[in-house]
Amino acid sequence: MAPSTATPSRERLRGALGATLLALVLWTAHGSRTDAQNLPAQGAAGFGADAATLAGLEGVWVRDAQLSEEPIGRLVAVFGDLSDVPEVLRNFAQSLLEQRRGLSIRADGGRVTIQNAAGELLSLPFDGRAHLDAGGNRTSGYLAEASLEVVTKGGDWPWLWRETYRRSGDRLIQVTESQNLAAIDLSFYTVYDLTGGKSPPPDVPGIVHIPPETQAAVRIVPPRRKHREFLTGSVEVQALVIDPLIGTVDFLLDGKRVKQSRRPPFKALIRLEDPPRAQTLEVRGYGTTGNHFGSDRIVLNGLDLPFAIRITDMRPLETEGASDVRVEARISVPQRAALASVDFYGGERRIASFHRPDWRERHEESRTIRVEAVVEGVAPDEFVRVAAHLADGREREDAKVPRTAQYSSEIDVQLIQLQILVVDRDGNPLSDLQPDDFEVRENGERRPVERLHVSNDVPLVLGVALDSSESMRLVWQQLHTVVRRFMASALDTDDRAFLVDFDDAVRLLQPTTGDRSLLAVRLGRLLAEGGTAINDGLLFSLLQFRHEPGRRALIVVTDGDDRHSRTKTAQVTDFAERVGIPIYFIAVGWAEPPRGLVRKLGRRTGGRVFRVHPSLPPSEMAKALRQVFERIDEDLRRQLVLTYYSNSPTGQGIEPDVRSLRKDALLRSVLPLDRVD
Repeated sequence: MAPSTATPSRERLRGALGATLLALVLWTAHGSRTDAQNLPAQGAAGFGADAATLAGLEGVWVRDAQLSEEPIGRLVAVFGDLSDVPEVLRNFAQSLLEQRRGLSIRADGGRVTIQNAAGELLSLPFDGRAHLDAGGNRTSGYLAEASLEVVTKGGDWPWLWRETYRRSGDRLIQVTESQNLAAIDLSFYTVYDLTGGKSPPPDVPGIVHIPPETQAAVRIVPPRRKHREFLTGSVEVQALVIDPLIGTVDFLLDGKRVKQSRRPPFKALIRLEDPPRAQTLEVRGYGTTGNHFGSDRIVLNGLDLPFAIRITDMRPLETEGASDVRVEARISVPQRAALASVDFYGGERRIASFHRPDWRERHEESRTIRVEAVVEGVAPDEFVRVAAHLADGREREDAKVPRTAQYSSEIDVQLIQLQILVVDRDGNPLSDLQPDDFEVRENGERRPVERLHVSNDVPLVLGVALDSSESMRLVWQQLHTVVRRFMASALDTDDRAFLVDFDDAVRLLQPTTGDRSLLAVRLGRLLAEGGTAINDGLLFSLLQFRHEPGRRALIVVTDGDDRHSRTKTAQVTDFAERVGIPIYFIAVGWAEPPRGLVRKLGRRTGGRVFRVHPSLPPSEMAKALRQVFERIDEDLRRQLVLTYYSNSPTGQGIEPDVRSLRKDALLRSVLPLDRVD
């Protein structure tokens, strides 16, 4: 279920929805868009390339009443009783229900044609371009992430209507979402069966698995712990409630409900086992009438080693006059990752390369893989290197000189990776640094720095959270242009990003992806409307990094005070300080940004705060925004990754203390890379 805006008053709904729904009804009745005018494309994410996705959507489909969600049911969830739903809304919901009795989809060349049960026809290219119809509305269609999306934005009246079509087994799921300035967001799904064929029963009767991006209703805020620490005994956990219709949150541990919370902040005290083992924590959000609006789950105390490699044994072969050595390396591979290859080098010569098919399979458990090879013709002072490559493009290597190697076959791979940013006295990032410029102490014991990687050695995961409230219209066009260009230039080949937008609700506009064109297209979904929920947007954005390895940073653009968050400032700052992800706060409104929030975030996370005044002329506004994003880009390019080996046993908390030994260098931020919770 997609998140809704904050629950409005019934009087506001009755008085404001008429014009919006009339615009939507007129739009759906326009018929074919053959007279549409093409507008400039905002980027193309390989549109039309996924022929299999489109072929899977083609056919004549009939609504499955048992599995589908009725539009009127969503309205009853908002108003509490059918009699309280305004007549204009009831009529509109009924018309949508009639339209969705059946569906026909066909593709011909570069166009897709969709016809519903009411005979209304939509035909347009799926090229990602905006097509202007006679009513001044802009419609675009494109293939993305194994689905077809059709997005229409209103002309004079600000509204947005999005249809997503996705194949799920032998069924078709159509997710309908709307946003408009005057009323609540609507969201519901319809499930269709293919005519002429018998569909198998769903995995769980009555349950349809909606795409993850439409389920942002409730999220778990991971409990406080040290880096890599296992938790036992009583632990406090919190839930971030995004959908305002949620009034009750159930907390489940290993499938059994252990607590229930009926008021914010939604939190519970749970008891974990001792000795620790992997346990699944789940939260489920319910409305006042018992409707299930969403859930989230995480695994606590799950052993997930970071991606690392270490030469654990290096021995000369016992032959007269030989200069050959047998090298053993151990590689830790995280969950959700696959080892693609391992290469052995003598100096710059590649001696051996392994490509094991079973490495490329997806494994559910973390593991350490042992690899060995004979490296021939190695000089006494020549480095032996071993490099490991994951299927997602990440690489790690270790190197040793044979005469200085300490041999042991019992060393576990416990490589700690820390993202750091070092600046001079004026706050400008430094890059001319060496491992000897830093001191690392773990539990009071000094640990030698192994390597210092520059930014382009380690992929970046970038979050961009945009305030889409109504008052952002003053800077809306300039901001979109600058953000689109920034993502196109700042993201390298292996980098990825996600988009969050927030007004008085929070939405995951685009899950983490490396497709820059898709990120640009998703910006076209944004509509400037509603109020401002900065705290909710910040916390939700930070939680998106939960399973993302690599360097990380979050950019937040907002124009005003927080008036609609259900999350308190203390909750946000507490979690932000824990995870330490650099937050770049860009204030573009008349009012000063929230001082307490911004001051703590800037001090604790190593981010920056920028101010761009909205009174600037459009050209000056665009220039000022470009300069801000250029400074952020410079910071991201100067991030470093420091690595060292830990002797702490698995499950023991680690609190590495990193210090700069150079008098002209200040350490702004330190962030472990393999987890954020």
